[in-house]
Amino acid sequence: MPINTAAWITGSQVIPLVVKGAPYPSPGAYQLVIQAKAVAINPLDFKIQDHNPLIAGKIIQYPTILGADLAGTIVSVGQDVTTRKVGERVIANAPGVSTGDSSMSAFQHFVVVEESEAILIPDPISFESAVVLPLACYTAMVGLFVPNQLGLSTAGLEESDATPHPSGSVLLVWGGSSSVGCCAIQMAHAAGYDVYTVASEHNRALCLSNGASKVFDRASNNLEKLIVESLEGKIAAGALDCIVAGESTVNACARILAQANGSKKVMTVLTPPQTKPVDEVEAQRVSIPGLRGTKTIELLHTWMAHALKNGTLQCKPDPTVIGEGLEFIQAGLDMLRKGVSATKVVVRL
Repeated sequence: MPINTAAWITGSQVIPLVVKGAPYPSPGAYQLVIQAKAVAINPLDFKIQDHNPLIAGKIIQYPTILGADLAGTIVSVGQDVTTRKVGERVIANAPGVSTGDSSMSAFQHFVVVEESEAILIPDPISFESAVVLPLACYTAMVGLFVPNQLGLSTAGLEESDATPHPSGSVLLVWGGSSSVGCCAIQMAHAAGYDVYTVASEHNRALCLSNGASKVFDRASNNLEKLIVESLEGKIAAGALDCIVAGESTVNACARILAQANGSKKVMTVLTPPQTKPVDEVEAQRVSIPGLRGTKTIELLHTWMAHALKNGTLQCKPDPTVIGEGLEFIQAGLDMLRKGVSATKVVVRL
């Protein structure tokens, strides 16, 4: 049996992670074991290390293993698995942190995931590129399409062709060059929505290449006024704040929607401020548990697999590979903590 190793967080707010042995996992009937070849680091990972927050309403039990994004090769399958096989290259969103089961966390060499979570990687795409997608796509899918969140129409995603069918509505994405922003723009565009996004001027080309209709420079002095004017005569489908820089970005989205026709809802990737800037506009945090157990998750996996294969889903933003080996995960956490732009921090294993 192979030897498993993981990057453990040994206690509340403990830095650095400790690389040491971990149990080698066995798959359940409908599960896979993936040998991780690349993992990506997300803001939640360093926020757990810094603040020890409740996850899915629960206290984290230490020691444990962090990490959600992984790409790798299937090395074993459960007895009832029918859609995946040993040797396939896949990406997955590992839910170990939210479930409390560290065998399902990404920062280790061998990871258990549900059969339905594993999405095939086309041969031309590297593990390091593909691993930027899983959690970001989940987050975007939930915020945009789950009925009790923005509840956008999924009709365009269900079409087999790659040509978007216009919905006539405009989605505002704040932080279009972030990992969630890149996925949200691509999904909303594929679903037929015009996407207006806010990003740094030097990331304009990235946002346009992902399908944004308009890109607004976040440094503009009259940014909100420009967006409101661009929405005149149009229907707003709501806003997705992928940054949540204190109150500033959430409140800006709310003020814009208050002056536009259409949805009065802002979805946020982090907890929004308690004080509403505008009474009629609601701000709500994206909840991935709202995706699991629904048909939306099946659509997400089907669309991602199809769009990766035909090239309509790009692995954006590009990865920054900080090193090879579990020992580099702490360096990746430290790098992300300081802030990055238009990239995702990745460790090769």
